[in-house]
Amino acid sequence: MALNPRDLQRMMKKMKMEELSGVEEVIIRFEDHELVIPKAEVTRMQMGSEVYQVSGNAKKRERTDVEIIEIEISDEDIQLVASQAGVTEQEAEDALLESEGDIAKAIMFLKSK
Repeated sequence: MALNPRDLQRMMKKMKMEELSGVEEVIIRFEDHELVIPKAEVTRMQMGSEVYQVSGNAKKRERTDVEIIEIEISDEDIQLVASQAGVTEQEAEDALLESEGDIAKAIMFLKSK
């Protein structure tokens, strides 16, 4: 017996189901690999706790650990490097990011160009 769209919508509302829009991909991480589901269709249901249903074609890929380093660079550091190396502030900022915020290293790098 097929449900008409209106009855299906009513049933979904009763079960507190909603389809999530704008999902680009879903990644499920295991110890040594990941399952990546691009263009996944995701439905969220409220059944005491939230339950997610994911549909799509999964691709297995090896897991790589990438360390993300956050660097805060002040405007004063950028201006100092720019004036000492005789470059634009954008070039100074790029050099500071490349040198992980090390002012002396950034200046020496820019002067050696």
